[in-house]
Amino acid sequence: MGKALTARGIGAPDFVKELRSVIYPVTSDKDTHFTEQLIKNAVERENITGLRSNRIRVSKISIQSDQRLLYEVLLYGTDAFEEADLDDDKFIASVELNLPTYGFQQTTGQWMLDIENLNIDYIDLDLTKEIHAVLRNLSPTTKNAGATGEVKLDFLCEARA
Repeated sequence: MGKALTARGIGAPDFVKELRSVIYPVTSDKDTHFTEQLIKNAVERENITGLRSNRIRVSKISIQSDQRLLYEVLLYGTDAFEEADLDDDKFIASVELNLPTYGFQQTTGQWMLDIENLNIDYIDLDLTKEIHAVLRNLSPTTKNAGATGEVKLDFLCEARA
């Protein structure tokens, strides 16, 4: 049986409650997210579930893609995504995923890339515990739809108070 912890006096506890960071991945689903055909500068918007809290820090984004394309990921605070009214737009950050220059293949399969040390403070303002992400194709080559154009994004998240 454990020992009960009691304070020695006001302002002098004999224990310290320490906050520990919780780091976990949030991953898109290749079969349901980012499945559309995207011409140059076209975008696809997705709400990716799996956040444990509405305040996180994104420290790394990884991509796996069937095609070697130049992508950009834009993060928004709500599922309304971009708004014409600047007061209502909840844009948070953008990250370029340059597979043609920095991507690699382990075998002859998909292209992969990690972007580390991001430190993006992400707040899900609509309290849905989702990452509101937009994938934008910056390549002159069209991103294929369906099985030949699969894309999977992994976000490494740290819960914030």
